[in-house]
Amino acid sequence: MQKYKLGKHEVRVCGKAVETDTGIELVHSGSFIEFYGEISKVSMEISGNADESDFAAYVGVFLNESDTPEKVWKIQNGLHHYEICWASEKKNTTVKIMKLTEVQYGAVQINSVDTDGSIKPTEAKERKLLFIGDSITAGYGVNGEQSDPIFTTKTEDVTKAYPYLTAKKVSADPWYICWSGGGIISRWISPETELPLTDILMPELFETGKDLDFIPNLISINLGTNDASYTRDDMGRKEEFAARYLTFVQRISAVYPHAHILLQYGLMERTLLPVIQEVAKECSRQGVKCSFLELPLMNKKDGMGIGEHPSVVTHKKTAEILKEKILEIMDWKE
Repeated sequence: MQKYKLGKHEVRVCGKAVETDTGIELVHSGSFIEFYGEISKVSMEISGNADESDFAAYVGVFLNESDTPEKVWKIQNGLHHYEICWASEKKNTTVKIMKLTEVQYGAVQINSVDTDGSIKPTEAKERKLLFIGDSITAGYGVNGEQSDPIFTTKTEDVTKAYPYLTAKKVSADPWYICWSGGGIISRWISPETELPLTDILMPELFETGKDLDFIPNLISINLGTNDASYTRDDMGRKEEFAARYLTFVQRISAVYPHAHILLQYGLMERTLLPVIQEVAKECSRQGVKCSFLELPLMNKKDGMGIGEHPSVVTHKKTAEILKEKILEIMDWKE
């Protein structure tokens, strides 16, 4: 067996990840490493730092570009040894290790890979999509049921959310900046609360999550669902939201000037839909390559995840809608 201390020369890295002295830390949802080789035996040393077992990070092991993971690991505290595959014969195998949970739910650092053959990084895809969003983008609660009383990271999976499914459909590398409860001017607040919750807002998260090594062709944004818990029917709050959202899109366009920006809304609630439509129009009037996609309100007959979040069925239907829009905007063939 040969031990590889991981760096970007040994494996392909996609998504927000950090190369450290001891390996590669997967940060945001959907970040992954990928490699291939004539191998039959693969294992890894991975370390985690979850404070609570119910909120540990999860990773998925995907072999040979499978749509479903071969294994899903709950990453425990400390350094542990994880076995990926142990076959009797060597064959050309592609291995992808992807973080399924969000940045706030524990770190995942891959320190080394042991194989019985040499490995090389896979090639990046030509098409690239950046997804900016909240719990919907992160796949919050998608593995649970509406009747489940409490969210745990076991019920979250970014690969079952519509952005990931869309990237698969159009054969693009995805990059995610998402945070459950995140918003433009406020995180989610309860109905009895009047003050906005501003400790973690998406414009700040974007600044820490951007990376100019990844240049997206299109940037997909679905935000506002959590802001709506604060804006309600208050016109002044809606105007503040619109102004801040406009500034945010302008900032994104300044960082990625050649990318088309597609704003979406409507999946979980619709009160801010006309506001976001107007933001997209104003961005376009100001010369930003920006458009809007109205998403259909989810149907409870399709099932519901935890916290009345979209189900697997809803995410699949939404991915088909977003796929068609992206193919139209980018003039791509499926």
